[in-house]
Amino acid sequence: MSDLAELAARAAPKPPAGIVLARAGAGGAVEVAAAGPVEPDAAFELGSITKAVTGLLLADAIVRGEVALDTTLDECLPGARALRLGDLASHTAGLPRLSLAFLRRTFKHRSDPYAGTTVTGLVDDLARVRVRRRRRPHYSNLGAALLGQALAVRAGAPYEQLVHERVLAPLGIGELWARNAPPVAQPHDRRGRPVPPWTMGAYAPAGCLRGTARGALSLATACMSPPPAMADAVALALTPRARGLTVQFGLCWIRSPARRGVRMWWHNGGTGGSRSFTAFIPATGEAVAAVTNSRRPPDGVARRAWSGPRERIL
Repeated sequence: MSDLAELAARAAPKPPAGIVLARAGAGGAVEVAAAGPVEPDAAFELGSITKAVTGLLLADAIVRGEVALDTTLDECLPGARALRLGDLASHTAGLPRLSLAFLRRTFKHRSDPYAGTTVTGLVDDLARVRVRRRRRPHYSNLGAALLGQALAVRAGAPYEQLVHERVLAPLGIGELWARNAPPVAQPHDRRGRPVPPWTMGAYAPAGCLRGTARGALSLATACMSPPPAMADAVALALTPRARGLTVQFGLCWIRSPARRGVRMWWHNGGTGGSRSFTAFIPATGEAVAAVTNSRRPPDGVARRAWSGPRERIL
């Protein structure tokens, strides 16, 4: 049994849930290990890893000259407030994680809270929230959703279509889907009970992606060696723009502080019954990813999957 398989076995949640780990070494070799009642090529809800793709979509739109970091939301979404797209991507626009109006509505739809949300509803909710200018980033699903939908309106195409045409296909990323995804591994709540997958509606830019562990890994590896046509966009997305208490934010991507000279870019995600994580170290060319159809976060085991001494420092 490989060390990756041993890690997966030790980290596997209680059945009927499972976990899949993926790792890419500096030489490009990819390993995948699954534990529990899931297959290595199973698809999962990736949740907020979608935000990292939304950040790349913004960077690509900037390179194309469609928008700029200081383009304001109301220039793309009529009736919206004048929040800068760059601030939305770095979580410095002063928005709450979700609006109070949305939270009140979800009490009626807890099993699928984002179902039925609309762009018009996003703009209406935005009008009701208090924008608080902060010195540090404040993570916002509302902000990410507005950002992605603004880019879609500016480009004249649905968000899900843009993701495939402008990010996933140009970067050569397979096994990630913003639309037409295969069925996902059955999600489970904290007690191990089956729960339905989420339908994200207008919040698609904040969490609609589905994919395999290999697909989540390919997102990370593609950012380390993008094709020439995407190099400027990836570099823009991975430029630190805001500093939190312990991390920095690029365009939605998150960078951990340097430890022994090693810096890691990453994003994780969660839905009602699934969790995910993907990360890469540009200096070494290594990447890891983990997906599970349980509520137990796989971040820790993914960080331990690094080869060599980094497993003790990240």
